[in-house]
Amino acid sequence: MATKVKKEQRNTERIMAVKVTGGYQHERDMTRIVVSWCINMFNLDVYNTDINVSLKPRFTDCYGTCVDNDEGGYDIEICFNQSLRDFVATIVHEMVHVKQYVTGKWKGTGEREASDLQYKLTDKLWKENIL
Repeated sequence: MATKVKKEQRNTERIMAVKVTGGYQHERDMTRIVVSWCINMFNLDVYNTDINVSLKPRFTDCYGTCVDNDEGGYDIEICFNQSLRDFVATIVHEMVHVKQYVTGKWKGTGEREASDLQYKLTDKLWKENIL
């Protein structure tokens, strides 16, 4: 099931679709909530792009990845076998990379910004009672 995030700007409706696959239903639901929160937090809803998130049981050297795809969207893979806080922080981390891709603004590999923000924003999300 894809979640659509809408926003009107200059009388033009833009839709960003979020598709989450893999994992258990509660993990997919949580992922949709976190991704939608990040879309709003980073004002990404003004970009007409799709985000595909695939939940995987394990990775060999990291907990998540984010790449741009051939359709102009972004493919994120997240390892779901980690603590709840780390799982959410990994989603946030990869969404920082989406923000970097769509805005074209980052320094170096973009890892420093993503690492600096992942737990700060995860804690903000919790304080706002999003999860």
